[in-house]
Amino acid sequence: MTPTNSPAEQRLDVLDGMRGLAALLVVAYHFFSRWAEPQFTPTLYAHGDAVATFPPLQVAGNVGVQLFFLISGFVIMMTLERASGVLDFAAKRIARLWPTMLICATLSTVLINASGVAYVYENVARWQVTPVEYFSSIFFIPPDLIAGLLNVEQSDTPRWVEGVYWTLWCEVRFYALIACVFWISPRTQFLWVWFGIQSLSFGLDILLQSGDGNTGVPMAVGLILQPEMLGLFTLGLVGWKWRTLGPHPALIALTIIASLSILLGPVISLQDAAIALSDNASRALLALAMIGVPFVLFLRQSRILKPLTWPPLIAVGLASYPLYLFHERPGMIYMHWLNDFGIHPWITVVLAIAIVICTALLIHRFAEDPGKRMFLRLTMGATTKLQTRFRFLRMPGNRS
Repeated sequence: MTPTNSPAEQRLDVLDGMRGLAALLVVAYHFFSRWAEPQFTPTLYAHGDAVATFPPLQVAGNVGVQLFFLISGFVIMMTLERASGVLDFAAKRIARLWPTMLICATLSTVLINASGVAYVYENVARWQVTPVEYFSSIFFIPPDLIAGLLNVEQSDTPRWVEGVYWTLWCEVRFYALIACVFWISPRTQFLWVWFGIQSLSFGLDILLQSGDGNTGVPMAVGLILQPEMLGLFTLGLVGWKWRTLGPHPALIALTIIASLSILLGPVISLQDAAIALSDNASRALLALAMIGVPFVLFLRQSRILKPLTWPPLIAVGLASYPLYLFHERPGMIYMHWLNDFGIHPWITVVLAIAIVICTALLIHRFAEDPGKRMFLRLTMGATTKLQTRFRFLRMPGNRS
């Protein structure tokens, strides 16, 4: 008799499948639409822009990123509740993110700078990676911020090694904010405290949408509350808590305020106190539907999502982080090289996708998992010792 997974295991399989789908959506956007008209002129792809204007493809990148943020809120809430203390949580997050980022950013930098592709596309913005861009990227800090602090002059505006790295800056800020709030809040009051945080973020978003951007609010407040993204993290958080609490008043309130925060900007435009649909409302609504519907079905454990448990998709989901970090510019390089060999343009796309996926699977198997385990082994002793000695470092419920 073939063993079947428990409901919890099936849920995690679906979550991994959703990660895989999100990563593939981002890859599809970067390989078919990002460097084609109307996103970029002239088209850089050898295969042209025949499918670049296909509506679902145009929103695929945003959908993939938003789905990652949603899943992150779900997973981080779960991780916080299982963490013994704030240092334990921090160590687990660093182990999850940093070793893989170091490997992928280094590979991308070497490949980009050594290949000469930075000078192949005459009309594309400079791709050559500078030392400031590399070191800021591996520590998840915006390159333009580091260049400004160090007063480093560059011929162009400093940028991330890979374009998607900006999302990791959002993730790190979210981790820091929610960990601090969870750490200092009584366990029974956390959801209401977070409702206050999300409300402040929503209020800041209204100020930004209804004015000229000069709100008088310090930049640090915007960096902490990140009004454009926090609603997505919050809905993920709500998803995790809904499993155990059901329709709790705080969760209902959080769902409403987070949904309004997500809709404001991409869908609703506030100008001079007037409410109207934004210019890209239809595209934004399509993106919200593409992330919202699957997530609701996931929370309800619907059998409709059974295809997401397809083993190859789960494998991609497990390797989604290295795939997310290492695909865009390397893929453009692979397509350029393959095209130089006389391979048909559409075949070069398929091969480039296969190469980046295989590379991600190898990084996950031989670097991501081992790196994570090694980092936790090196830090576990110090983390446990500090949290044992200083009880205030423990999470609520673990301080006795």
